[in-house]
Amino acid sequence: MKIGLLGGTFDPIHNGHLAIAKTALKRLGLDQVWFIPSLKTPLKDRELTPFELRVIMMEKALRPYRKMKLCLIEKDLPTPSYTITTVKTLKKQYPEYDFVWIIGDDQYANLDQWKAVDELRRLVQFAVFSRQGIAVKQPGFQYVENFSHPASSTAVRQGAFKDVPKAVRQVMLETGLYVEEIAKAYCNPRRYQHCVTMSALAVELAKAHGVNPRKAYVAGMLHDLAKGLDEETARGWIEVYWPQARDQAWKIWHQYIGATWLKTRLYLYDQEILEAVAWHTTGEGKSDLAKIIYIADKIDPGRGYDITRQKAVCLQDLDQGFRLIQQEQKAYLRKEGLNV
Repeated sequence: MKIGLLGGTFDPIHNGHLAIAKTALKRLGLDQVWFIPSLKTPLKDRELTPFELRVIMMEKALRPYRKMKLCLIEKDLPTPSYTITTVKTLKKQYPEYDFVWIIGDDQYANLDQWKAVDELRRLVQFAVFSRQGIAVKQPGFQYVENFSHPASSTAVRQGAFKDVPKAVRQVMLETGLYVEEIAKAYCNPRRYQHCVTMSALAVELAKAHGVNPRKAYVAGMLHDLAKGLDEETARGWIEVYWPQARDQAWKIWHQYIGATWLKTRLYLYDQEILEAVAWHTTGEGKSDLAKIIYIADKIDPGRGYDITRQKAVCLQDLDQGFRLIQQEQKAYLRKEGLNV
Protein backbone atom coordinates (compact mmCIF):
# COMPACT_ATOMS: atom_id res chain seq x y z
CA MET A 1 0.00 0.00 0.00
CA LYS A 2 1.22 3.48 -0.90
CA ILE A 3 -0.32 6.01 1.44
CA GLY A 4 -0.34 9.79 1.07
CA LEU A 5 -0.22 11.76 4.32
CA LEU A 6 -1.80 15.21 4.45
CA GLY A 7 -1.28 17.04 7.71
CA GLY A 8 -2.62 20.35 8.94
CA THR A 9 -4.94 22.09 11.36
CA PHE A 10 -7.97 21.67 9.05
CA ASP A 11 -9.70 24.60 10.72
CA PRO A 12 -11.86 23.92 8.85
CA ILE A 13 -11.32 21.26 6.20
CA HIS A 14 -12.36 22.66 2.81
CA ASN A 15 -12.73 21.76 -0.85
CA GLY A 16 -9.11 22.67 -1.55
CA HIS A 17 -7.93 19.93 0.81
CA LEU A 18 -10.18 17.45 -0.95
CA ALA A 19 -8.87 18.60 -4.33
CA ILE A 20 -5.28 17.98 -3.19
CA ALA A 21 -6.20 14.46 -2.07
CA LYS A 22 -8.01 13.67 -5.33
CA THR A 23 -5.07 14.93 -7.38
CA ALA A 24 -2.57 13.05 -5.22
CA LEU A 25 -4.46 9.79 -5.66
CA LYS A 26 -4.43 10.24 -9.42
CA ARG A 27 -1.02 11.81 -10.06
CA LEU A 28 1.08 10.06 -7.43
CA GLY A 29 -0.34 6.58 -7.81
CA LEU A 30 -1.53 6.40 -4.20
CA ASP A 31 -3.84 3.79 -2.79
CA GLN A 32 -5.18 6.09 -0.09
CA VAL A 33 -4.74 9.56 1.39
CA TRP A 34 -4.79 9.92 5.17
CA PHE A 35 -5.73 13.27 6.68
CA ILE A 36 -3.83 13.97 9.92
CA PRO A 37 -5.25 16.86 11.99
CA SER A 38 -2.85 18.58 14.38
CA LEU A 39 -3.87 18.49 18.01
CA LYS A 40 -2.25 21.83 18.79
CA THR A 41 -0.34 24.30 16.69
CA PRO A 42 1.17 27.52 18.05
CA LEU A 43 -0.63 30.39 16.33
CA LYS A 44 -0.01 34.06 16.96
CA ASP A 45 -3.39 35.45 16.02
CA ARG A 46 -6.04 32.90 17.02
CA GLU A 47 -6.79 29.76 18.96
CA LEU A 48 -7.64 26.60 17.09
CA THR A 49 -11.18 25.31 17.00
CA PRO A 50 -11.43 22.42 19.49
CA PHE A 51 -9.88 19.25 18.11
CA GLU A 52 -13.08 17.23 18.52
CA LEU A 53 -15.11 19.70 16.48
CA ARG A 54 -12.52 19.80 13.68
CA VAL A 55 -12.60 16.00 13.63
CA ILE A 56 -16.39 15.97 13.30
CA MET A 57 -16.17 18.26 10.27
CA MET A 58 -13.45 16.11 8.74
CA GLU A 59 -15.44 12.92 9.25
CA LYS A 60 -18.38 14.43 7.41
CA ALA A 61 -16.21 15.80 4.60
CA LEU A 62 -14.39 12.51 4.01
CA ARG A 63 -17.37 10.19 4.33
CA PRO A 64 -18.14 10.11 0.57
CA TYR A 65 -14.57 9.14 -0.40
CA ARG A 66 -13.53 5.54 0.18
CA LYS A 67 -9.84 6.27 -0.53
CA MET A 68 -9.62 9.15 1.94
CA LYS A 69 -9.20 8.32 5.62
CA LEU A 70 -8.99 10.22 8.88
CA CYS A 71 -5.90 9.46 10.94
CA LEU A 72 -5.98 10.69 14.56
CA ILE A 73 -2.49 9.59 15.47
CA GLU A 74 -1.39 13.03 16.67
CA LYS A 75 -4.15 13.05 19.29
CA ASP A 76 -2.10 10.65 21.41
CA LEU A 77 1.39 11.98 20.64
CA PRO A 78 3.27 14.48 22.82
CA THR A 79 2.79 18.12 21.85
CA PRO A 80 4.05 19.78 19.85
CA SER A 81 3.74 16.77 17.55
CA TYR A 82 6.65 17.02 15.14
CA THR A 83 6.35 15.37 11.74
CA ILE A 84 9.33 13.14 12.47
CA THR A 85 7.52 11.75 15.53
CA THR A 86 4.33 11.19 13.57
CA VAL A 87 6.14 9.41 10.75
CA LYS A 88 8.18 7.19 13.07
CA THR A 89 5.02 6.16 14.89
CA LEU A 90 3.22 5.37 11.63
CA LYS A 91 6.17 3.39 10.31
CA LYS A 92 6.16 1.35 13.49
CA GLN A 93 2.42 0.71 13.35
CA TYR A 94 2.31 0.02 9.60
CA PRO A 95 5.74 -1.34 8.57
CA GLU A 96 4.32 -2.79 5.35
CA TYR A 97 3.14 0.61 4.01
CA ASP A 98 5.04 3.18 1.97
CA PHE A 99 4.25 6.75 2.99
CA VAL A 100 4.32 9.97 0.98
CA TRP A 101 4.12 13.23 2.93
CA ILE A 102 2.23 15.88 0.95
CA ILE A 103 3.32 19.52 1.37
CA GLY A 104 2.83 22.86 -0.35
CA ASP A 105 5.18 25.52 -1.72
CA ASP A 106 5.57 27.34 1.59
CA GLN A 107 6.43 24.19 3.51
CA TYR A 108 8.88 23.11 0.81
CA ALA A 109 10.67 26.44 1.04
CA ASN A 110 11.11 26.06 4.81
CA LEU A 111 11.79 22.34 4.94
CA ASP A 112 15.32 22.84 6.24
CA GLN A 113 13.77 24.23 9.45
CA TRP A 114 11.85 21.04 10.18
CA LYS A 115 13.05 18.90 13.06
CA ALA A 116 15.34 16.03 11.96
CA VAL A 117 14.51 16.69 8.32
CA ASP A 118 17.38 14.56 6.97
CA GLU A 119 16.18 11.54 8.92
CA LEU A 120 12.61 12.34 7.91
CA ARG A 121 13.54 12.30 4.22
CA ARG A 122 15.02 8.82 4.65
CA LEU A 123 11.81 7.57 6.23
CA VAL A 124 9.24 9.10 3.91
CA GLN A 125 9.03 10.50 0.41
CA PHE A 126 7.82 14.07 -0.07
CA ALA A 127 5.34 15.23 -2.67
CA VAL A 128 5.27 18.98 -3.30
CA PHE A 129 2.11 20.67 -4.57
CA SER A 130 3.09 23.93 -6.22
CA ARG A 131 0.87 26.77 -7.43
CA GLN A 132 3.53 27.58 -10.01
CA GLY A 133 6.69 25.85 -11.12
CA ILE A 134 9.47 24.73 -8.78
CA ALA A 135 12.64 26.73 -9.38
CA VAL A 136 14.97 24.31 -7.63
CA LYS A 137 14.08 20.63 -7.69
CA GLN A 138 15.76 18.07 -5.47
CA PRO A 139 16.27 14.33 -5.91
CA GLY A 140 13.86 12.19 -3.96
CA PHE A 141 10.91 14.59 -4.24
CA GLN A 142 7.79 14.22 -6.33
CA TYR A 143 6.35 17.42 -7.76
CA VAL A 144 2.80 18.33 -8.73
CA GLU A 145 3.17 21.68 -10.44
CA ASN A 146 0.62 24.30 -11.49
CA PHE A 147 -1.87 23.08 -8.89
CA SER A 148 -4.12 25.72 -7.41
CA HIS A 149 -7.49 25.93 -5.72
CA PRO A 150 -9.21 29.13 -4.54
CA ALA A 151 -10.28 27.77 -1.15
CA SER A 152 -8.46 28.61 2.05
CA SER A 153 -9.32 28.01 5.69
CA THR A 154 -8.85 31.72 6.44
CA ALA A 155 -11.37 32.70 3.76
CA VAL A 156 -13.85 30.10 4.99
CA ARG A 157 -13.58 31.41 8.54
CA GLN A 158 -14.39 34.85 7.14
CA GLY A 159 -17.54 33.68 5.35
CA ALA A 160 -16.55 31.77 2.18
CA PHE A 161 -18.83 28.89 3.14
CA LYS A 162 -19.20 27.96 -0.53
CA ASP A 163 -15.74 26.42 -0.31
CA VAL A 164 -16.67 23.66 2.14
CA PRO A 165 -18.86 20.58 1.64
CA LYS A 166 -22.51 20.98 2.59
CA ALA A 167 -22.16 18.62 5.56
CA VAL A 168 -19.30 20.72 6.96
CA ARG A 169 -21.32 23.88 6.43
CA GLN A 170 -24.14 22.39 8.49
CA VAL A 171 -21.80 21.74 11.42
CA MET A 172 -20.48 25.30 11.28
CA LEU A 173 -23.96 26.79 11.23
CA GLU A 174 -25.32 24.47 13.92
CA THR A 175 -22.49 25.33 16.30
CA GLY A 176 -22.06 29.01 15.44
CA LEU A 177 -18.45 28.42 14.41
CA TYR A 178 -16.49 31.39 13.02
CA VAL A 179 -19.27 33.97 13.41
CA GLU A 180 -16.95 36.30 15.31
CA GLU A 181 -14.34 36.11 12.55
CA ILE A 182 -17.00 36.75 9.92
CA ALA A 183 -18.27 39.78 11.83
CA LYS A 184 -14.73 41.06 12.27
CA ALA A 185 -14.07 40.68 8.53
CA TYR A 186 -17.14 42.68 7.49
CA CYS A 187 -17.51 45.24 10.26
CA ASN A 188 -15.26 48.08 11.28
CA PRO A 189 -13.84 47.78 14.82
CA ARG A 190 -16.53 49.90 16.42
CA ARG A 191 -19.37 48.01 14.75
CA TYR A 192 -17.74 44.68 15.53
CA GLN A 193 -17.61 45.61 19.21
CA HIS A 194 -21.30 46.50 19.01
CA CYS A 195 -21.99 43.02 17.64
CA VAL A 196 -20.07 41.45 20.52
CA THR A 197 -21.83 43.34 23.32
CA MET A 198 -25.22 43.24 21.62
CA SER A 199 -25.07 39.47 21.04
CA ALA A 200 -24.11 38.91 24.68
CA LEU A 201 -27.26 40.77 25.74
CA ALA A 202 -29.29 38.80 23.17
CA VAL A 203 -28.05 35.54 24.64
CA GLU A 204 -28.96 36.72 28.15
CA LEU A 205 -32.47 37.62 27.01
CA ALA A 206 -32.83 34.34 25.12
CA LYS A 207 -31.94 32.30 28.21
CA ALA A 208 -34.43 34.31 30.27
CA HIS A 209 -37.28 33.55 27.87
CA GLY A 210 -36.59 29.99 26.72
CA VAL A 211 -35.26 30.95 23.27
CA ASN A 212 -32.34 29.09 21.68
CA PRO A 213 -29.25 31.02 22.87
CA ARG A 214 -27.13 29.79 19.93
CA LYS A 215 -29.56 31.36 17.48
CA ALA A 216 -29.50 34.57 19.48
CA TYR A 217 -25.70 34.55 19.39
CA VAL A 218 -25.49 33.92 15.63
CA ALA A 219 -28.15 36.51 14.77
CA GLY A 220 -26.58 39.04 17.12
CA MET A 221 -23.04 38.64 15.83
CA LEU A 222 -24.08 38.77 12.16
CA HIS A 223 -26.98 41.24 12.15
CA ASP A 224 -24.91 44.22 10.95
CA LEU A 225 -22.81 42.58 8.22
CA ALA A 226 -24.25 44.82 5.51
CA LYS A 227 -24.23 48.10 7.40
CA GLY A 228 -20.93 49.19 5.89
CA LEU A 229 -22.26 49.17 2.32
CA ASP A 230 -22.46 52.46 0.46
CA GLU A 231 -25.83 53.57 -0.89
CA GLU A 232 -25.13 52.59 -4.50
CA THR A 233 -24.06 49.05 -3.61
CA ALA A 234 -26.92 48.65 -1.17
CA ARG A 235 -29.40 49.80 -3.81
CA GLY A 236 -28.15 47.08 -6.14
CA TRP A 237 -29.00 44.45 -3.55
CA ILE A 238 -32.40 46.01 -2.82
CA GLU A 239 -33.39 46.19 -6.49
CA VAL A 240 -32.70 42.48 -6.90
CA TYR A 241 -33.84 40.99 -3.59
CA TRP A 242 -36.06 43.53 -1.79
CA PRO A 243 -37.65 45.86 -4.37
CA GLN A 244 -40.59 46.42 -2.01
CA ALA A 245 -38.20 48.29 0.31
CA ARG A 246 -36.70 50.64 -2.30
CA ASP A 247 -38.72 53.62 -1.05
CA GLN A 248 -37.56 53.24 2.54
CA ALA A 249 -34.60 55.16 3.94
CA TRP A 250 -31.46 53.56 2.53
CA LYS A 251 -29.83 53.39 5.95
CA ILE A 252 -32.46 50.82 6.91
CA TRP A 253 -31.69 48.56 3.94
CA HIS A 254 -28.82 46.82 5.69
CA GLN A 255 -31.27 44.72 7.69
CA TYR A 256 -32.77 43.21 4.54
CA ILE A 257 -29.43 42.83 2.79
CA GLY A 258 -27.92 41.21 5.87
CA ALA A 259 -30.57 38.49 5.90
CA THR A 260 -30.13 37.93 2.17
CA TRP A 261 -26.35 37.74 2.57
CA LEU A 262 -26.68 35.07 5.27
CA LYS A 263 -28.89 33.01 2.98
CA THR A 264 -26.97 33.42 -0.26
CA ARG A 265 -23.38 33.47 1.07
CA LEU A 266 -23.46 31.36 4.23
CA TYR A 267 -26.32 29.11 3.07
CA LEU A 268 -28.06 29.78 6.36
CA TYR A 269 -31.73 28.83 5.96
CA ASP A 270 -32.93 29.06 9.56
CA GLN A 271 -36.05 31.19 9.20
CA GLU A 272 -35.97 32.44 12.78
CA ILE A 273 -32.45 33.80 12.40
CA LEU A 274 -33.18 35.27 8.96
CA GLU A 275 -36.33 36.97 10.21
CA ALA A 276 -34.53 38.34 13.26
CA VAL A 277 -31.80 39.89 11.08
CA ALA A 278 -34.23 41.12 8.41
CA TRP A 279 -36.26 43.18 10.89
CA HIS A 280 -33.71 44.09 13.54
CA THR A 281 -33.90 47.81 12.74
CA THR A 282 -37.65 48.27 12.20
CA GLY A 283 -38.89 45.68 14.70
CA GLU A 284 -41.46 44.01 12.46
CA GLY A 285 -40.40 40.45 13.25
CA LYS A 286 -42.99 38.35 15.07
CA SER A 287 -40.91 35.60 16.69
CA ASP A 288 -39.47 35.86 20.17
CA LEU A 289 -35.97 35.68 18.66
CA ALA A 290 -36.75 38.62 16.36
CA LYS A 291 -37.99 40.63 19.34
CA ILE A 292 -34.84 39.79 21.30
CA ILE A 293 -32.49 40.86 18.48
CA TYR A 294 -34.45 44.08 18.00
CA ILE A 295 -34.30 44.85 21.71
CA ALA A 296 -30.63 43.94 22.08
CA ASP A 297 -29.67 46.10 19.11
CA LYS A 298 -31.48 49.11 20.50
CA ILE A 299 -30.34 48.89 24.15
CA ASP A 300 -26.90 47.44 23.53
CA PRO A 301 -24.92 48.18 26.70
CA GLY A 302 -21.96 49.07 24.53
CA ARG A 303 -23.72 52.25 23.41
CA GLY A 304 -22.97 53.82 26.78
CA TYR A 305 -26.55 54.66 27.81
CA ASP A 306 -28.17 53.76 31.10
CA ILE A 307 -30.36 50.80 30.13
CA THR A 308 -31.11 49.56 33.64
CA ARG A 309 -34.86 50.19 33.42
CA GLN A 310 -35.32 48.90 29.87
CA LYS A 311 -33.26 45.78 30.47
CA ALA A 312 -35.14 44.93 33.66
CA VAL A 313 -38.49 45.20 31.87
CA CYS A 314 -37.26 43.08 28.93
CA LEU A 315 -35.88 40.36 31.20
CA GLN A 316 -39.13 40.21 33.15
CA ASP A 317 -41.62 40.35 30.26
CA LEU A 318 -40.40 40.09 26.68
CA ASP A 319 -43.54 41.45 25.00
CA GLN A 320 -43.83 44.36 27.37
CA GLY A 321 -40.14 45.15 26.94
CA PHE A 322 -40.46 44.89 23.17
CA ARG A 323 -43.32 47.38 23.10
CA LEU A 324 -41.39 49.77 25.33
CA ILE A 325 -38.28 49.69 23.14
CA GLN A 326 -40.40 49.92 20.00
CA GLN A 327 -42.11 53.08 21.24
CA GLU A 328 -38.78 54.67 22.14
CA GLN A 329 -37.28 53.71 18.78
CA LYS A 330 -40.19 55.04 16.75
CA ALA A 331 -39.81 58.36 18.51
CA TYR A 332 -36.11 58.35 17.63
CA LEU A 333 -36.75 57.51 13.96
CA ARG A 334 -39.32 60.29 13.64
CA LYS A 335 -36.80 62.70 15.13
CA GLU A 336 -34.17 61.56 12.59
CA GLY A 337 -36.66 61.83 9.72
CA LEU A 338 -36.25 58.21 8.64
CA ASN A 339 -38.99 56.66 6.54
CA VAL A 340 -39.82 53.18 7.86
